[in-house]
Parts: sequence; C-alpha cells; structure tokens
Amino acid sequence: MIIPLQKQTEGGTLYTRLPETEARLTELVTLTDENLIQLCKQSKTHPQYVPSECLLYFVRRSALSNQTLFDPLFRILSERIFRKLPRAVNHGGNSVSMLNSDIQESVFDRIVEMLMIDKAGYEERLDIFEIRFDLAFSNLKKDAQEKSYRSENRNTDLEYDDSEDVTIEVETASEGFNPFGETDLNHFHYRRELDAAIETLPDLQKRIIEMLRLDFPIDSIDPQEITISKALNKSEKTIHNHKNKAFARLRSLLEGGIL
Repeated sequence: MIIPLQKQTEGGTLYTRLPETEARLTELVTLTDENLIQLCKQSKTHPQYVPSECLLYFVRRSALSNQTLFDPLFRILSERIFRKLPRAVNHGGNSVSMLNSDIQESVFDRIVEMLMIDKAGYEERLDIFEIRFDLAFSNLKKDAQEKSYRSENRNTDLEYDDSEDVTIEVETASEGFNPFGETDLNHFHYRRELDAAIETLPDLQKRIIEMLRLDFPIDSIDPQEITISKALNKSEKTIHNHKNKAFARLRSLLEGGIL
C-alpha cells in the first residue's frame, strides 16, 4: 500500500500525488531494496527511470526504519539535487564561485532540515516535492539565490591581519581535528550541528571551511589549480592560521555539546 500524503488544503482536502506517480510507486514497492537502488541510479534516458517524486517517497519512508536503504537512496537524491544547482567550480576547474557555493549549501541544507523534521514526525513541506518535485525545487532554489545575492551585495569585509599567529591553545585544540572526517556526513544530526557551528564563524573562516568542504587545497605548486589562497587573495600562512582557529572553535562547539 502506498502511504498517502498528509498535507491538507485550506478546505481540509488531502494533497494527492499525480496518478502517474502513484502508478509508478505501485510498481516500485514490489522491488527488492537492491533492485530499487540500482534502478534509482539510472539516468533520465533509461526506460525505467525513477522520477524524483518517487525517489523522495522511498527516502522519506526508509529514513526511520531502514538505514541500509536510506543511505544509498539519499546519496542518489543528493546527486540529483546538486546537478540541478549552479556549479561552484567552472568546467575547467580553475575558478570558484563562492556565490554559487552559498546557493548550493543553502538549498541542500534546507532539504536536509526538512528531512530531519520529517524523520522526527512529519514535514508537510515535503509533500509538494512528492507532487511536483521540479516546481518545488525551483522555488526553493529561487529563494536561496535571492538570499545569496543580497548577502553578496553587502560586500562583507574579509580583511584580517596576515601577521597574526595562532596561539598554542588554538594549535592544540585544532590538532588532529577534521570536522569532515565523520564516517557518514549524511547523518542528519551531525550535519545539522556542524552547519550550525560553521554559521558562528567569522566570514573569512567560514569561507575557508566552505572551500575545504569542497576539497579545495589551501595552496598548490600547480599554477593552474584553483586554491583557497588564490580564491580569497590571502597568503598561505593566513589561510592556515584562520583554518586552525576555525577548527578549534568547531571542535569546541561540536565536542562540547553546546549546539
């Protein structure tokens, strides 16, 4: 049986999925978990492509009771989401747009937040994604773009003293700590705490952490490679110093249970 949606109109009528979505779900629920995962991996050109409305249905229903199914399906959904968003790095790999990076993070974090709420009880805002995924996603992306554009236009001051060294305490606190070293960053609770902790950082440190999260190197001997130092126009020493300060603060917040 396909579980119905719970969101209601102002008149008290339950929202319903499109008939073709319901029909597809009826087929998909008969599959084994392994076959469902393999089918969800297929591209739009595949004759049995699984629409995102259906993929989300299984992500929501497996989040609480079937982690083995949830993990791969969530990764597939995440890949689809990022393909619909503006690229943070250009195709040549030699420049990065922090604006696009902000948009990516904002959209993805909103979806993760809704899934967390849904796992804890029920999140009605996700119902529209099971009806018209692309339309709901387009509205979400538009909101994130407008927010990021406003933030970009404020021209945040990122100037810091390049000569400022970190203290012994900061070095000790940051040593051996990697906020992205968790075995599964997709775990909702950890990701939510990490994102909240990053938001408390000064702007320069936040930018550095965002680029580290995207696997950009701080510096490189390759003059063609985009690096954090080049993108932020700061010396390697400055980037390392502020990275250590950021790591020390994140470690304090995450391990201290402050968030």
